[in-house]
Amino acid sequence: MTTDSLDFPSFKIRLEALCTPKKMPLIQSGAWAIWENKLIIFGGRIEGFHGLNQLHSIFNQSMVNKSIWAIDLQTFDALELKLDPDSTEWAQLFSSNMQFEQEGSTLYVVGGYGAKSPKDKRSDDTFDTLMAFDLPKLLHEISTNGDPSQALISKVCSPHLKVTGGEMVKIDDLFYLSFGQCFEGVYDPGKSGLYTEAIRVFRLKGDEIELVQEIKDPNLHRRDLNVVKLYQKDKTLLAGLGGVFDPNGNGYYHPVYLDPSQKNPQVIVDSLKQVTNQYNCAKASIFDKDSNSCYTVLLGGIGQNQFHVETNSWENGDRGAKIPFVKTITQMIYSNGHMHQFIQTPPSDPEMPDLLGANGIFIPEPDLLLKDQLIDYSKIKEDTTTIGLFYGGILSEKPTSSAIYPTKVNQTIYRVVLEKTEAKNFQVLTRTSIQS
Repeated sequence: MTTDSLDFPSFKIRLEALCTPKKMPLIQSGAWAIWENKLIIFGGRIEGFHGLNQLHSIFNQSMVNKSIWAIDLQTFDALELKLDPDSTEWAQLFSSNMQFEQEGSTLYVVGGYGAKSPKDKRSDDTFDTLMAFDLPKLLHEISTNGDPSQALISKVCSPHLKVTGGEMVKIDDLFYLSFGQCFEGVYDPGKSGLYTEAIRVFRLKGDEIELVQEIKDPNLHRRDLNVVKLYQKDKTLLAGLGGVFDPNGNGYYHPVYLDPSQKNPQVIVDSLKQVTNQYNCAKASIFDKDSNSCYTVLLGGIGQNQFHVETNSWENGDRGAKIPFVKTITQMIYSNGHMHQFIQTPPSDPEMPDLLGANGIFIPEPDLLLKDQLIDYSKIKEDTTTIGLFYGGILSEKPTSSAIYPTKVNQTIYRVVLEKTEAKNFQVLTRTSIQS
């Protein structure tokens, strides 16, 4: 690995346990938004990893979250709006791994893997629907135990929306439904869905969508990854970090990019090797205007490698098992056409406090925001600052889960703390340049 000293902010991230609330939901893989300092969340599962051994329990519908919750982010008191479990109207909201995006006071959700019929005991289909909710109205319906349909702005069905395990972002008036798969039938070990291998670009027009472009590329054959916006002064790029599964059943190492400002955008594969954090995890986005640098901080989850202090080396996280749970915190820094990687390495650097982070949620401190969920680094004045909260996700006892070492939903709320440091050497593994 080569290293260069680069002229952008240097910091480390650590987690500090805040509390273990008793009256709030514990959820992983749900769809969520923030409104009036409340976490609004629905869908997802109330168990840990869905499992691979006992077939009757994999994606069992008894472990699905069937309520809409509003969690106060100061007191952690929770309001619950129970949905009719026999409802076909809200069946999509009982699914896992929906794609979603918040824009202002609107939350858009697409797809997800769930049950076709309320009578089905296991998830067995991917939804083909977009729902858009007015968050102020939805919060009102939750607080009054009302009707969530009063907050429903739009509902659209299309075969182009039949996706789960991808992610969706919105740039200007266009949605980018990226990566993922269409999985039909019950999930059994060794069975795979149909990967989209695509970024589907569409706009919402009344009660239908207009498919503007479908960008197909075999390098988009990924799911359960982190898809992020890379903010720059002149434009916003789209990046896919990690993902599963490659032909050998491992995670993907090389990031892929798309520049939506181009007339005919092409997928660019980076030469950088992302060492770990390949699976979808809680992530923080931080933008430094002075250096035109956008940080994506990946908080734990599941990854190809873990640092072993005793050998002073990066090795497979469970020394042989496929992409196990890891504690690693990685900073992916995009600046002026190049991606850089800084991996917080023990014992000198903090790691996650446990094997957690997969399908978790990072909630940024509202006073630090520039826009959307993006933190403005110039607003971080102190050397040590709480930049947000960490909620939910999967907690594993061991790098590889099993019946003996099961997983569960993380029950602790953590502070996410940024500590400024002296300029460090970043692992510069790429010279990829995205031209406008």
